[in-house]
Amino acid sequence: MLYNYIAILVFALIALFVPFSMLLLAKMLRHNVQGNPVKQAPYESGEATIGKNRDVINEYLPFFMMFLPFEVVMMMLLIWSFVSRQVPYSSSLLIIGMSVMSLAFVFLGYFMIRGRDAGK
Repeated sequence: MLYNYIAILVFALIALFVPFSMLLLAKMLRHNVQGNPVKQAPYESGEATIGKNRDVINEYLPFFMMFLPFEVVMMMLLIWSFVSRQVPYSSSLLIIGMSVMSLAFVFLGYFMIRGRDAGK
């Protein structure tokens, strides 16, 4: 029993040692050049951004909230419809509850898109 814990501990130590040793080796062997201050500036060109800064995650969040119900949940509903007579009642309630919740995400995503487009 103790042997198993020792084996896991040794494996964890090796798993931590290898990446850190490679990072340390790369830091010691690299050619350290100060570089051009313009290249060290944000966006590498050193120019200020034009227009509105928008996070990509926030931009595509409503579409993701609408994609998930239509693709994943509907596929699960399709599978559930074939086996609904064999699964227990509690599983059926969970699937139906998940469908109702996904419908709420569809409406929320729609209102987020509609609100964003109205602000333009």
